[in-house]
Amino acid sequence: MKKVALVLFVVLAALLFASCSTMMPVAGATGTVGRKTGEASQAFVFSFPLKGEGGVAQAAKNGGITKVGTVDIRVDWPASPAIPYFIVTTVVTGE
Repeated sequence: MKKVALVLFVVLAALLFASCSTMMPVAGATGTVGRKTGEASQAFVFSFPLKGEGGVAQAAKNGGITKVGTVDIRVDWPASPAIPYFIVTTVVTGE
């Protein structure tokens, strides 16, 4: 019984300390991968924006891009069992 409890504790601890990330492509750009890359992030708590500007325009500005080629959205869920917190990052490539 003690071993089962220990195994369950270790598995739950690993789940609580793990984080997850998902990357999704977005349609609407030219599709040509450029030499430059720009990123913009925005944090959310309980699905309400907390801080940051995560739009395509801000990502292009951060990367010095004038002609957007591809746009990807990355969603990171840091390990936070008590507060539903996540970060959305827009990744833009182009010239």
